[in-house]
Amino acid sequence: MRRYKPPQQAPREDLSDIVATHLHTPWQRPIAAHSRAAFDAIRDRVEGSTRPLIIDSCCGTGDSTRHLANAFPSSLVLGVDKSAHRLARHRRGKQGDYVMLRADVNDFWRLAVDAGWRPARHYLLYPNPYPKASQIRKRWYASPALPALLGLGGILTVRANWKLYVEEFAHALGVAGFTATMQELAAESPITGFESKYLERGNALFEMVCDLEIVSGGLDKLR
Repeated sequence: MRRYKPPQQAPREDLSDIVATHLHTPWQRPIAAHSRAAFDAIRDRVEGSTRPLIIDSCCGTGDSTRHLANAFPSSLVLGVDKSAHRLARHRRGKQGDYVMLRADVNDFWRLAVDAGWRPARHYLLYPNPYPKASQIRKRWYASPALPALLGLGGILTVRANWKLYVEEFAHALGVAGFTATMQELAAESPITGFESKYLERGNALFEMVCDLEIVSGGLDKLR
């Protein structure tokens, strides 16, 4: 019988060390052939566009991608998710320039950085929080994918219904030398299925925004 492990209740004291390790240790995991093929399939479309690029990572069914395309009509919006099942449920919008891509963002981010992509904006909306303390290295800000996420630059926006997640994300960015702002979201029209569900439940929602083009410090400054 498995022993129940409650969600993490407070920030991990070793988060700074985890982040520093990822920042100073190149990720050795090979990029999958299918990820490279998916990236190559969309590369000409992105690099041939004169519009600012917006990436909607882990976009799920793409509701947020469609919303972003309507909110930023002068941009090319790229929604990325690894699940074919979720992407197949996407309802195409009538307006906005956007593309949906099936790919693992762990590989996609590294390929995009290597290709020199610099999105104007990057969204991570309600990612899997992996709430147990033992799962921290599965969260984007404490994973080996963090350097690639930072390398893309742009204005990074993260939303979650778990305050601790955005607090730790902001802390991780601070370790890397960036300054993030956080706020509780006011009730508004939901832009993802998860956001709609959380608002219906009356959950508090939180948002973190960070301009990854502005470096404010670093490991040495924070210690």
